[in-house]
Amino acid sequence: MIRGSQPEVKAKCLSKVERVDRITTLPRAIVETILCLLPIKEAARTSVLSREWRYKWTTIPKLAFYQDHVKKSSDGSETSDLERARNNMDTRCKLIYVIHQVLLLHQGLIREFTLSMDAHHTCFEIDQILLHLSRNHAVKKLRFDFYDDNAYRLPLSLFTLHHLTNLDLENCNINQKPIFNGFGSLTSLSLMSVKISRKALLHLLSNCPSLKCLFMVSSYCIYVTTPDPIWPESVS
Repeated sequence: MIRGSQPEVKAKCLSKVERVDRITTLPRAIVETILCLLPIKEAARTSVLSREWRYKWTTIPKLAFYQDHVKKSSDGSETSDLERARNNMDTRCKLIYVIHQVLLLHQGLIREFTLSMDAHHTCFEIDQILLHLSRNHAVKKLRFDFYDDNAYRLPLSLFTLHHLTNLDLENCNINQKPIFNGFGSLTSLSLMSVKISRKALLHLLSNCPSLKCLFMVSSYCIYVTTPDPIWPESVS
């Protein structure tokens, strides 16, 4: 009977080996890299996989939010501008709510942050998000992509993100001379459809000693039509 039970024992052992969760046992850095490749909604859904996975998504260092990815409350068959504006506002509110919930649950440092949405020239909710990032995280890469005709006016809290290495802005407004000690680590700056005075631009550039790449398209007072980046070393 003992000899006859050996195949059964081997089968049970093999079954246990096959059930080993090899992804969970991966190093934390690799798990975070995998989660960063997923949309934030899908990354958060991994919390239902097991007890070990419940909070893994809350430590990922890269967050990206896109209004286009938010499920709309209508089928796009609006007949009036008022209905379209109302549905757009509803989608924007959903996105802001999601961002606040993620930031509330997030436990690790945020190194990269991307936000793409429809924003007016003043948006208190975005101001609060920037203030939270400036106070609680050493953000290195920041991208704001807004597609409203009225450029979003950047608050002064943006200029307290002293750890930035990459800054990408689209449809933003820097309407005053920023008072800050500079972006000492900033190496790449992209300004697309950014409204900024010449004085503010010169002040900004003069306080970025590590800047290597400057890319500007359709910005206030300066229009660059070439797709090639401008290198500060070549600017006379």
